[in-house]
Amino acid sequence: MSESFDFDKIKKELMEKIKKNEIEFSAFQRAVEAYKELGFELEKILEYAANEAKEEDKKRLWALYKVISQKNIAELCDSLSVYGESLKNSKVYERFYDSDKKIPSGIAFRALELTRLGKREEVFHIILREFVTSQQQVDENLAKAFNPRYSIESFKTLIYSFFSGLLG
Repeated sequence: MSESFDFDKIKKELMEKIKKNEIEFSAFQRAVEAYKELGFELEKILEYAANEAKEEDKKRLWALYKVISQKNIAELCDSLSVYGESLKNSKVYERFYDSDKKIPSGIAFRALELTRLGKREEVFHIILREFVTSQQQVDENLAKAFNPRYSIESFKTLIYSFFSGLLG
């Protein structure tokens, strides 16, 4: 994390702004981003602790890890859907959507089918190729979807979330 997360400090600052009627969207957006970042950091720490713990603590830490991990996947799904939607006026969108026929392109269907089959590497290759061809950078959150720590089911959900935003 770029800076330490101090919940009390963030809460106090936001409440003061509300009381003074100086509500700024950006302040709340920064707080939400810090919260999300904390969730991913906490997931890493819990995984490490669960691997190192003994007996009953190990079981309880893995259960807690699973809760945080699922929440992070849900957050990532939302983020990927929004990201896909934000690309609708980009060259990447044109690579995945045939606007003349008003349908997804063949490459989009290929990526969706490979996702259904759980072929992470092939899907990543297609997405990376289309982004490079469009001279755009792949978002960090989209790259996270290909992390092998996520189950195949989670991978599929994450990629479908991206494509639902992009093509939906």
